Amino acid sequence: MKSLRRFYQFLGKYKWQMLLFLSISTVTVVLETVRPYWLKGILDNVQTNNFSIVFIYLILFGVSTIGANLVSALSYYFGDKIMIPFSREIRETVFQKIMELDFAYHVDKNTGSLISAFRRGDSAVYSIFHSIHHELYQVFIALIVTLFFLFRASSDIAISLLVLFVFNIFLIWWLIKINLKYRSAFNDSEDKISGIITDSLINYETVKFFAAERKERHRLSTSFDIWSDKFWDFANSFRLMDISIGTSSGIGMLFILWLAIKKVNHGFTLGDLVMVSGFITGFYYQFFNLFFRIRDIAKSITDLDKYFGILENDTQVKDPQNPQTIKNPTGALAFKKIAFAYAGSRDRVLDDINLNIESGQQVAFVGRSGAGKTTLIKLLLRFYDPSAGLILFDGVDIRQLTKSYLRSLMAVVPQEPIMFNNTIKFNLSYGKEKATFSEIKKAAADANILSFIESLPKKWKTEVGERGIKLSGGQKQRLAIARALLTNPKVLIFDEATSNLDSESERQIQSALSAASKNRTVIIIAHRFSTIRKANKIVVLSNGTIAEIGKHRDLIKKGGLYKMLWTLQAKGKLVSNNESLVNTDIK
Repeated sequence: MKSLRRFYQFLGKYKWQMLLFLSISTVTVVLETVRPYWLKGILDNVQTNNFSIVFIYLILFGVSTIGANLVSALSYYFGDKIMIPFSREIRETVFQKIMELDFAYHVDKNTGSLISAFRRGDSAVYSIFHSIHHELYQVFIALIVTLFFLFRASSDIAISLLVLFVFNIFLIWWLIKINLKYRSAFNDSEDKISGIITDSLINYETVKFFAAERKERHRLSTSFDIWSDKFWDFANSFRLMDISIGTSSGIGMLFILWLAIKKVNHGFTLGDLVMVSGFITGFYYQFFNLFFRIRDIAKSITDLDKYFGILENDTQVKDPQNPQTIKNPTGALAFKKIAFAYAGSRDRVLDDINLNIESGQQVAFVGRSGAGKTTLIKLLLRFYDPSAGLILFDGVDIRQLTKSYLRSLMAVVPQEPIMFNNTIKFNLSYGKEKATFSEIKKAAADANILSFIESLPKKWKTEVGERGIKLSGGQKQRLAIARALLTNPKVLIFDEATSNLDSESERQIQSALSAASKNRTVIIIAHRFSTIRKANKIVVLSNGTIAEIGKHRDLIKKGGLYKMLWTLQAKGKLVSNNESLVNTDIK
């Protein structure tokens, strides 16, 4: 019911349109339902040879039949006038919520399951709106009209129909609870299927590398075994409902007709019998309509719960209520007694980090894998908030800045950049949509990718493919560098952005970055130490703490951890946390 409350909160802004729509729907149902009464009038007056009155009833019957069809089309039109913007607003709201949720949410999410929730949720919004306001509403109006005329003819017949209606409501509700249980289990198995398919499609290169097509088919087939069992449970619950409701409604209708037949020649005319038969026969199908509509609503609520459940996720890293801005930001950073542990873990990833980075400095973070380098950057970007301590940007606590404003002051070039399935121009200008073409070209030139772009047949309109699959690793990286430079940030963050470039391209990029660094702060997560020899400050992290700070030459002379890592890398080896030689990469 919580989902239905939220559903009607969205619908609340359309209350006057809904009033008009429901009024037209009411007219439609009355016109459709009242026809047996006109038939009674026709038959009774034919028996008395009162053909002038018969003609009037014929006209009324014709108006009911034709008018109901026209007014019904009008009611659907006004319903769609509400439904289209209403469903769009819900979809955009849920999508915006997903985009606003924390980095931690996106790390843990299952894309396939989320897509399934979106697809079924969108369908549920339409289904609930249609089932309640078109179908269910019309069933209850039809019941009122039917009972009105039946009470005029015979109170015991009307009461019998009302009792049958109430009995079927309880029977439907009991059966639907069974159906919902199986529906929920089926949805879970369906989400797992969707997750496997999405996961395999995203990682199709890995599948090809290991010739694992059969393995993926087997993985999907195993999940389909569970899916099939859940599907049969769910499908059979519908068969139970069909049999139960059909049987109870049929027996009830036969009983009511028997009562009506008994009353013929006892104050009941042949016209009354035809009227009761018409109302009862028509309402027999309304019972099935009621059953199907409640069934649709029940299963759609299950989908709606998961869809609206996305909105229930709380944003852990919140924007301040009274945010600040920085006048003339320069990019000076300070980490004060920073400590951090991931939620649910007692082990601190970072502990007692104290570091000052002056505006315009080039600072490198180095250390073994898991030392805390990337986590420190995530804290700076407010993907997470520190467990203790604070981070200052130009002397202002970054928690006093909105996340969007803070991140607009910085740009990140990841080690493995991901591109949108769109054009090169779209991807390059993603961080600055209103950039001029000359600005875009300059950023591309600075990143040493301009000549490549202009050599392509479609140039800037070239599609890069899903996740940038049509580009090489080096091309994607240079495009990501250009994308970052275009935003003209105060702080540039490079997760070893030149690691996939050839030597000549790396030299050109390093030259461009050196020029681009003159008026901004640069932070490098260093994997190849050759790229950081000229850094103003090298921060060596070990087990979540700062082990050493200094320039390359000074740290080499000191003979500590940095020198050991430098020496091992120079030999093509790397030390892990237990100081065994295990790899040739540094992270």
